[in-house]
Amino acid sequence: MSTRIDVRIPDHNDRVPTPPPIPPACPNCRQGVLWKDTRADQKDSGKNHWRWWCGNCQKRFRPTEEHLRRFA
Repeated sequence: MSTRIDVRIPDHNDRVPTPPPIPPACPNCRQGVLWKDTRADQKDSGKNHWRWWCGNCQKRFRPTEEHLRRFA
């Protein structure tokens, strides 16, 4: 009879990575997926200086408060 107990120590490789949230559709053309535009030439200062950019209609949009939390 053995007194050995097999205990598995979990490591970071056991976790399944969480996929990033899916960006919203463009509110203007409804066809394009919005991209996060983080260019340094933004006029707003602060942590949340990015804007949404649509690759289809080429327009830029301010993120909502929910978007700032989800896509920070």
